[in-house]
Amino acid sequence: MMKGDEALDSNLLEDFWCWAVARYEDVQVREELLELQERSGLIILEAMFLAWLGDRGQAIRDADQQRIRAAITPWVEGVVLPLRRQRQAWTDMPSMITNRRHLLGLELKAERVLAELLFDALPMGEKLNDFPSPAVDRNLAQLPELKDVVTRGRLAGMLAR
Repeated sequence: MMKGDEALDSNLLEDFWCWAVARYEDVQVREELLELQERSGLIILEAMFLAWLGDRGQAIRDADQQRIRAAITPWVEGVVLPLRRQRQAWTDMPSMITNRRHLLGLELKAERVLAELLFDALPMGEKLNDFPSPAVDRNLAQLPELKDVVTRGRLAGMLAR
């Protein structure tokens, strides 16, 4: 990758991160995403990445989603989920409040690395498939956890704002 591409990727990564954080701060969006994470194993940042791409008019193909999932699964299973499980295990333990805070910080850092892995999985310097209108729902339909049309449509509407 050339230096110019690295700067482009870095700016796009920061744009995505800011977009995702802003959406996640919306209580309704956060609750919907957390419910889907709990109920169906949704990887929140992956869904947000696909929605962000769709919001930019970039539609992904099945092969793109397979590449994304292959790139992020080891990190999610080996780092993100164990951190989350441990933090949740300490939820009702007042003596572990400081440790929970540390784990929350580690989780945030792990999510930032996950964002980088999402970007590394796709050629971000080129358009994937330009669509004249947002392709949020189309991209989210690539996720096996969002096959329910009603749920996906509700989430797409919240993320496309």
